[in-house]
Amino acid sequence: MLSLSEPLRDSIVTSKGEFQLNLMFNNVLDYYEMIERDDLTDLDKIEAGWLLFIGGGVLSFNTEADWTIAIRAMAEISDYITHDPYQDETDTEEQEQLNVKPTQWYSYSKDADAIYASFLFDYQIDLIDQQKLLRWEKFRALFNNLSPKSPLMRIVAIRQANLTDYEGQAMADMAEAQAYYALDKSVDQVNDAIGSMFDMLKQQAINH
Repeated sequence: MLSLSEPLRDSIVTSKGEFQLNLMFNNVLDYYEMIERDDLTDLDKIEAGWLLFIGGGVLSFNTEADWTIAIRAMAEISDYITHDPYQDETDTEEQEQLNVKPTQWYSYSKDADAIYASFLFDYQIDLIDQQKLLRWEKFRALFNNLSPKSPLMRIVAIRQANLTDYEGQAMADMAEAQAYYALDKSVDQVNDAIGSMFDMLKQQAINH
């Protein structure tokens, strides 16, 4: 989470020592895309995530101890990058009990063009030029505050539109637009998948 009084986090402490983290926004987006892949097992994703954020040459991934370190580290990193500053743990627990959760109407992968255009539109920031330069926390702060007129937020408005508010051709046009911009997976679904993956791996470790 972005703080105006504290430096951005740049390392993680494990039983193998303290390691620098690569938390550039494009690296985190690569992680999100990797999590969505169906051709990788959960352990494949843990190893790939470790290599993305920390790098190679530290763990061999040939021992149970190495996997335990990687799972704990990746769970901590995932909690950090998915943390919502407007939703504390109490809110999360209450929402889980009521089976109610805020809906996120976008996808980092499917909406990549709109996100790129939105940063240019609102901030005159070229995200391609900012790869390996812009930290995830800064990217997310800007992303979360895109204006209603930005390309992405116009698409989000279409997804959120209630068809019963329209009639005739306007309803048909909106239905067509919603079908065109429909998501396979939203960011909240990917975040849920990340959480479920670590919950399962932690439980397996306990029962092992």
